[in-house]
Amino acid sequence: MKILYILFSIFFSYSIACSQGVVFKDNFPNGKPELNWSFFPHFNLDNIEGFNDSEAPDGDNGIGILKNANAGGFASLSYAVTKVVSNFTLEVMIYCPVTENDRGPLSGIAFLIDPIKGSFYRIVCDFKRVYPNINIAYVGIDTKNYPVYLRFWREKEIPKGLPKESKWQKVIVNVKDGLATIYWNGVQLPGGQIPVDRIKAGFAGVYTNFVGGLGKATTKIDGFLLKEE
Repeated sequence: MKILYILFSIFFSYSIACSQGVVFKDNFPNGKPELNWSFFPHFNLDNIEGFNDSEAPDGDNGIGILKNANAGGFASLSYAVTKVVSNFTLEVMIYCPVTENDRGPLSGIAFLIDPIKGSFYRIVCDFKRVYPNINIAYVGIDTKNYPVYLRFWREKEIPKGLPKESKWQKVIVNVKDGLATIYWNGVQLPGGQIPVDRIKAGFAGVYTNFVGGLGKATTKIDGFLLKEE
């Protein structure tokens, strides 16, 4: 009878998990990653690392940091080794740098990452002095790793306008049936849903790059949460 009870409990718990959707999260508590992460094999072999940070936005003294240090100026991409997902919500706190220069870093997240075919979608904050914006793009071997831009959001389209200083921002991406909806600090960015159906399923992760020549870039994240739906 006890064995039957245990088996029933396991089955019941599994049924609840399936009905609620699988959740993967990484808060990097005290600088220690909670998920396994991998570098994107078609870029620099940089991988996200956990770091102690007493000012972490979730208050647990740790954040994740991805650098492009290996080649000193190109894109880097790191993804959480979970199951691949097609319908999901991705929620991440990103530290978005604001620079007064014409050149600067891109900080963002990536989703529907296919490390085999070498393609993904990424959304970044690009807050340089010239043409500051948030943008989403498709990147792949088939585009020679050049971004195919899908949408830009400029000052008047960003909720509460452009940030005046570097700070943490919450980005949420919801993908359902090949369409993406983007939220910035809890407010949906205008323009409606965006087709992201060139990749059917993939991983989620962190992206960093430098635009305007060679340069070092860093993306800081916290509160990484991926929920399959």
